Amino acid sequence: MNRLQGKVAIVTGAGAGIGRATAELFAEEGASVVIAEIDAEKGNEVAQGIMRSGGRALFVQTDVSDEAGVQQMVAHAVRAFGRIDILVNNAVVFVLRGIEATPEEWRRSFDVNVMGPALVAKHVVPEMRKVGGGAIVNLGSISSYIAQPQHATYNAAKAAVSAMTRCMALDLAKDNIRVNAACPGAVWTQIVESRCRDAGMDRAAAEADPSWGGAHILKRIADPREIAFAILFLASDEASFVTGSNMMVDGGYTAL
Repeated sequence: MNRLQGKVAIVTGAGAGIGRATAELFAEEGASVVIAEIDAEKGNEVAQGIMRSGGRALFVQTDVSDEAGVQQMVAHAVRAFGRIDILVNNAVVFVLRGIEATPEEWRRSFDVNVMGPALVAKHVVPEMRKVGGGAIVNLGSISSYIAQPQHATYNAAKAAVSAMTRCMALDLAKDNIRVNAACPGAVWTQIVESRCRDAGMDRAAAEADPSWGGAHILKRIADPREIAFAILFLASDEASFVTGSNMMVDGGYTAL
């Protein structure tokens, strides 16, 4: 407990899944959390839940692909909490297309999944410099490193996040800003649940399916909170000598 006491964290895409689990865990660990989420209903729900539990939270409706909106979100965060110490770039769009992808689908995937983290970091870093440093955690994926059928648009974007993480770490080390990425395997989020349901599988069946849980050494699908704990480590002072790392949190998926 209290690993983030006195810290202010922005978590993008915090209305559901890994982002929500991360925001809630950060609040439990003492952080003031900015919920930067495009879905107003979900974002408000998370912020209100944190505050009902005694934590500090602020919801700011945010489209990470819109630079003006990102600037406004960062300004709101600083006005509310006075500083920014941690950024979790979690917002994502799942555009799963192969060679037939349209230019619009490619742009959508890269606008949110690559340009989004770049824009948010661009406007958060000056605030981190003011307080002497900070930590950025990007959300990569096993898809940063492997081929998957009909996933070219998504995997290419996540591979870019992996490279961007290392470059940011190099560029920002002089500012005492660490930059890492957490790279999950399959996680039981609303999106994964929906895709499995469309395929006629409940969670138990998905856990056993060779394309889902069965593809991992641990033979199961992760809970969002399990990924949040890895993000917490990378964001905390416990990871003070960790930067430029793409940390696999994948149940052994990429070890096979």
